[in-house]
Amino acid sequence: MKALIIPAIFIGCVFIIAVHSKADFTNIKCIDFDKTMMYFDICLLKAVNRTYKYFTIRAQFPRHEPINNITVNFAVHRKVNGYKPFLYNITFDACEYLEKRNNPVIRFAHKFFEKYSTLNKTCPYGESYELVDKVPLSYVIHLLTDVLPFPHGDYAYSLVFYYYKKKAGIVTVYMTLS
Repeated sequence: MKALIIPAIFIGCVFIIAVHSKADFTNIKCIDFDKTMMYFDICLLKAVNRTYKYFTIRAQFPRHEPINNITVNFAVHRKVNGYKPFLYNITFDACEYLEKRNNPVIRFAHKFFEKYSTLNKTCPYGESYELVDKVPLSYVIHLLTDVLPFPHGDYAYSLVFYYYKKKAGIVTVYMTLS
């Protein structure tokens, strides 16, 4: 009888213990350095109600000639006495990635906004705007907590855009995972 009780308690504990994370967007910042290459019309974090938040970004490319040389630095920062690099800091050629989708880390990060974005076409980017529209928090939570077990804390996800090796803009999304 004792031999059956101990495994039953262990199995019961396994099914009762579950990890639930709560994530929350706290801020978004968009900085443009060269308005002749790129500038942000919209950089917005909106709370519709207590449970539904989303962010929207719209970037304009005012150049008359197409841009074929785009480099992006993707970095994850964790707040520990200021924001320090954490886990990933990758620089990649955006035109090559959009053609081949050959980097698994960037592909995972791209999934955050791929369904809500017009940034899915290959180079060149010309006289137009690109939009990341209404990326909901619930979708990001699913990707972060179900796929990768991130430790609790404050995070900043930053994308730094370089056109022809010249810094054009930065987008930073701040998030708390508890």
